Amino acid sequence: MIALPGLLDGLRAAVPHQIKEYYWAAQGIYTNPWFWVFTGAILVFEKLLPADKKQRVFSWGLLQDFMWFNADAMLKVALLPAFAGAVKIFYDWVTGDFQLEGSSGWPLWVKIVAAVVVFDFLQWFHHWARHKVKAFWHFHAVHHSAREMNVFTDLRVHAAEYMIAEVLVFVPMFALGLPALAIMGVGSVRWWYTRFIHANIRTNMGPLKHVLVTPQFHRVHHSIEPQHQDKNFGVVFSVWDRMFGTMHPDYDEYPETGVAGFASEPPHRISPVAWAREYARLFAHPFRELVRRRPAVVTAREPDHGPIPVAPPPLAPAAPPAASRGPVAPTGLA
Repeated sequence: MIALPGLLDGLRAAVPHQIKEYYWAAQGIYTNPWFWVFTGAILVFEKLLPADKKQRVFSWGLLQDFMWFNADAMLKVALLPAFAGAVKIFYDWVTGDFQLEGSSGWPLWVKIVAAVVVFDFLQWFHHWARHKVKAFWHFHAVHHSAREMNVFTDLRVHAAEYMIAEVLVFVPMFALGLPALAIMGVGSVRWWYTRFIHANIRTNMGPLKHVLVTPQFHRVHHSIEPQHQDKNFGVVFSVWDRMFGTMHPDYDEYPETGVAGFASEPPHRISPVAWAREYARLFAHPFRELVRRRPAVVTAREPDHGPIPVAPPPLAPAAPPAASRGPVAPTGLA
């Protein structure tokens, strides 16, 4: 943490002036002690109110997700301000610096609330798509591979899907004319809230569960049980799942978590090589799946007759009479 201001100063000096303000905002947020104290508070809640009482607060699973925490920290500190600034430059170029008509006169807090509601809906839809579109799911499965929920599980996110998700957050705030500090500040609050709902905490937050995503609500989303699949996609607000019929109705279930058939067991020893190998395996997982599942041949199927060629070969010889025909060999590839 001591070297963080110097790192940000160096990065800020190397980027165009349109991006510098995002590095100033990042420095103000990430060097604020309260930003880091919240981690300790979540760990205390995990100790006092564990959803899974068998899970230790300091476990191998926590150490595994701590590796993702370090990668995420480098991403947010070194790259996210530049990425936000680059998206803003591109947004201005495409839209002519479009701002919602009349929003310039709104108080800042009204703009922030409006932006949060809009981007939370976009995040809900993006989350739903990550589960429904197979190519997207290969990336999102890395996040769901965690068998333990803890304060760092939220950061087990593949960089490719993370960048897409952040664009959906930035654009509504650009359209409402929010300054860089407000954009980065809203992002920091959202990150800490999602860390809270990923933690091993037994609470549905009482009446707030009808509006907000809770640790119990999101644990159901991470469930390995079939009855919980594709439920509870909300990120901040639970109302979208209620509105679109994707909410699991029970507010008191605390299931086991993970992805069936996709093991992510952390090394149970202190070995930098083993930990780096496991991180690399998870990071490479979606690319391996995309290559492995790419179909080699497209075939058409008829009920109960197996694969047949899409078009018959030209000038095929006439088939022998049915009485003399032997076993039919399959034609085409399954």
